[in-house]
Amino acid sequence: MKIVNFVLLIVVFLALSAWAETYPRAEEAIKSIFPAFQNYKVESHILDNQELKIFTIFLDKKILGWAVILDEMGKVKPITFLVGIDAQGKVAGVAVLEYRDMFGSEIKRRSFLRQFQEKSSKDTLQVGRDVDAVTGATISSQAAASAVKKAILIISELQKGDFQIKNTAPLEK
Repeated sequence: MKIVNFVLLIVVFLALSAWAETYPRAEEAIKSIFPAFQNYKVESHILDNQELKIFTIFLDKKILGWAVILDEMGKVKPITFLVGIDAQGKVAGVAVLEYRDMFGSEIKRRSFLRQFQEKSSKDTLQVGRDVDAVTGATISSQAAASAVKKAILIISELQKGDFQIKNTAPLEK
């Protein structure tokens, strides 16, 4: 009986290990979105009781853009996104840094995330209009669109100097 339980425990552990996925770290995602970047400055902000990190991406002393890390609620658990915004205020790329729900993880596919490139504050980013949802992952698709929309708004306000923050902790790399 003990041997059967032990074997069963090992099988469950191996199945869970195979199911676990690795996601890019923030710096890896930034490198894929801004391949020419040399360094960055990161600030932590609290907005609507949520911590978000804003990376200012540099090539020499010139700003290439920004990357915003924020969570959006999936069906049950939050999804962590990194949204890259270029110096013109357009989406340069999107990455899923952590997906916690059991279903809907197809939104991390490049074919889905690529549709946000070049979007700006002029776009509605509404699922079903200018954003195609992933079949069976409508809530996750809406979370992605919402994260991109928020990141665009945050960077737009930051550029205008209107971004109101409650707490900041600047860091540099």
